[in-house]
Amino acid sequence: MNLLIIDDEYYIVQGLEGMIDKEELGIDQIFTAYSAQQGMVILKKEQIDLMLLDIEMPKETGLELLEQLNREGLQTTTIILSGHQRFDYAQEAMHYHCFSYLLKPIGKQNLNQELSRAISFLRSEHTDPVPETGGDVKVDDSGFVSTVRSYIREHLSDADLNRVKIAEAIHLNPDYLSFCFHKEFETTLTGYISSKRMDQAKYLLKNTNLSIAEIAEQVGIPNTSYFYRQFKKATGKTPQQFRK
Repeated sequence: MNLLIIDDEYYIVQGLEGMIDKEELGIDQIFTAYSAQQGMVILKKEQIDLMLLDIEMPKETGLELLEQLNREGLQTTTIILSGHQRFDYAQEAMHYHCFSYLLKPIGKQNLNQELSRAISFLRSEHTDPVPETGGDVKVDDSGFVSTVRSYIREHLSDADLNRVKIAEAIHLNPDYLSFCFHKEFETTLTGYISSKRMDQAKYLLKNTNLSIAEIAEQVGIPNTSYFYRQFKKATGKTPQQFRK
């Protein structure tokens, strides 16, 4: 398992390399580059399985490097590193099927956890091929927000549906996921999930004969008392009053 780190800041590269638990992660060799051009030379010469890639670099950005790799048919599992909370960066990174998008500065524990997840994905891919996004959902070119909405719709009945679970599915930092979603919709991710659950509950109350408990289960709120409180808070009516 070979890893390539690309960042135009020397001390960042050295810092990242020093934080990585090579033996524990099973990394054989770490290559380093300080520009996209240097990185491309290594990518063509060596067998690189995993890459830590900075976005903002002079002359050629990390995203431009990914575009070049895509054109030339070179594939390596990539973790993007960025010092900026940019929605457009995250969207384009997902277009190129990056494994995840992390914000600098990143601590040793978080870095090694993310590398461990990526390596586990790589190993499972060799024995049980999965879609090239590596996640539970397909990422399309319309952007990750539509992907998040689709994931929520398909997993609305999951009681543990939350930003961490969604972030893991599409390989994004949970904080960054929340930031981008709020910027796009001007509402929190938690608030959006709650709203969709109530919309579904209203539909089921009007169009099915399911019991209140069954509806609560289907919208991911198995605690019936809590469902009652949330429904009345959202609509001003109890489920029975709404159904009449």
